[in-house]
Amino acid sequence: MKVSKNTLIKDVIKMGPKAVDILRKLGMGCIGCPSSQNESIEEAAAVHGIDVDKLIESLNGISLVYQLKWKLKEKIEKKMKARYSK
Repeated sequence: MKVSKNTLIKDVIKMGPKAVDILRKLGMGCIGCPSSQNESIEEAAAVHGIDVDKLIESLNGISLVYQLKWKLKEKIEKKMKARYSK
């Protein structure tokens, strides 16, 4: 996924733990708050006084391969829990 100023926080979180780490390291500890989920990267950066262009550059530095592996791992774990938690 390519991140832009209009990308929502909830979509960035779906990129995996690396994206969450980037947000937290920059002081966005409120990313788990339901009201922050529908904020754009630009809005969140403004609230926290973060350079939005540097934030976007960092998030876009997360490889697509990593993102795909993360999503696949997450899907497999959900299916395994559903199958064996009965």
